[in-house]
Amino acid sequence: MRIYRLTLFLFFLASVSAYAQTPMAAPDKEPVKSYEDASRWTEVDDLDGRFRIHTPGPLSHKADTLTTAVGDQVFHTYFFKVPDLQRAENLIYVLSYVDYPPGALHQDSTELVEELLLSTQESAAEALRGEVIYATERAVEGFPGRLWRIDYKDGEASARTLAFVAGGRYFELKTFALTGRGLGDASDKFFRSFRYLGSGNETPQKH
Repeated sequence: MRIYRLTLFLFFLASVSAYAQTPMAAPDKEPVKSYEDASRWTEVDDLDGRFRIHTPGPLSHKADTLTTAVGDQVFHTYFFKVPDLQRAENLIYVLSYVDYPPGALHQDSTELVEELLLSTQESAAEALRGEVIYATERAVEGFPGRLWRIDYKDGEASARTLAFVAGGRYFELKTFALTGRGLGDASDKFFRSFRYLGSGNETPQKH
């Protein structure tokens, strides 16, 4: 399992660290209408990435190839940085994924997937130098997953993550926010809107 933890730790650093250090606007003294009102949300349908999701703005894409213990892997990151920081519930929205080599990881390997997700959560807290505030299992369209929140920067900022495995692909959905900027409604909307447009060979687990 050490191999998978190392790989996902590199993935997390590659796709998240830069966003987590983005300068953050000071909280407003009085509540204002959120930037992420219903009129701004749009559907993103990415056939190459085999997913569909709703976001409050267009997603930029970057791909990084890293040499890991299981070979060269391409890490894909889609992100949207909210332009109006004073009115944003979340400052950054991120969707990332990586495909593992055939046979290296599969959703039906329940114990392996659970250990992978827990290890990734722990690595994320280490990378952000933060504290896990809550964590729970959360299936996505029947695929095994885990939801967690990490507070960092002395509690001034928080990162919410929904991670899951579909076939041999590992996904992470992430939002970054100032604490106290909302109850997480926009994050929930982002997470729950995700649809996996798989190859048809994946079999969601029954619960």
